[in-house]
Amino acid sequence: MAALRVLRVRLGRPETAGTLLAAASAVSYGVTIVVNRELATRGFGPEATLSFRFGIAAVATGVLLAALRRPLLPAPGERGRVLLLGAVGYATESALFYSALQRGSAAAVALVFYSYPGVVAAIEIGVRAVRPSGRLLGALAVSIAGTALVVATGRGVEITGAGAVLAMGAALSYAVYVLAGSRVVTRTEPLTTGAWVALGACLSLTALGVVGGSLRAPGSAWWLLLLDGLATASAFCLLFAALRRLGATRTSVVMTLEALSAVVLGAAFLGERLGGPQLAGGAAILAAAAAISLMRTKPPAMPVEEL
Repeated sequence: MAALRVLRVRLGRPETAGTLLAAASAVSYGVTIVVNRELATRGFGPEATLSFRFGIAAVATGVLLAALRRPLLPAPGERGRVLLLGAVGYATESALFYSALQRGSAAAVALVFYSYPGVVAAIEIGVRAVRPSGRLLGALAVSIAGTALVVATGRGVEITGAGAVLAMGAALSYAVYVLAGSRVVTRTEPLTTGAWVALGACLSLTALGVVGGSLRAPGSAWWLLLLDGLATASAFCLLFAALRRLGATRTSVVMTLEALSAVVLGAAFLGERLGGPQLAGGAAILAAAAAISLMRTKPPAMPVEEL
């Protein structure tokens, strides 16, 4: 009984609840990666898949906002910015990531993409937003080496050269999206931001699909598209709930489970397997991501302009 009471107390702590919520969000994102890989193998293109995914996610998140009586609209002055973040930033990242899934396994693409914390750090060093330290440069080197190992080796978990470039392009575009979002959207509630980002991505990808004639009916894959959208909405909501309890730094560390989830789910449902070298490379990428997230970077001596 005493052990049970201790367990209840620990689970009731904000830090513990936040960790569990972030882990659940990471698993939800892992589900979307595996589902998107399956849809890619069935011949669905980026626009055909992602327009449904983000449309369903926008509706589901909007319903939750209404149920919680939270703001449905972004803060005045930020509405156009949030919509553009989704229509340009998140839509670009998602399309590149999906295109990589058409050319590589879910596990390999997820692991290469998870070099993005290193990309964020490299951009901030480049624009002198932070001072490079030996630990930071070392973590970047580990991330680069791990990415190279994942791409260069493989046994059942494969990615083409084009797939690796697209996955790195997705990591770069996501890094820019994160940095831009942190500067141009500061007053809108996170969950409202998530709903409008999804709406913006849906609108732009649907428009591209109409112009390019790449949209198609779901057919027998309707349940996969529905699962994709609901898992995305779940990931958004759980992530923002975790941020409130755990903070950005610790949440970002727990979110490295996203790549691990993709690896495990890919093995369970898609028959993907990781060889020893790729396991080592993936571990290096995730360790570097966690280290960079926990690092306290030094501010520059002189102020820099915002991106």
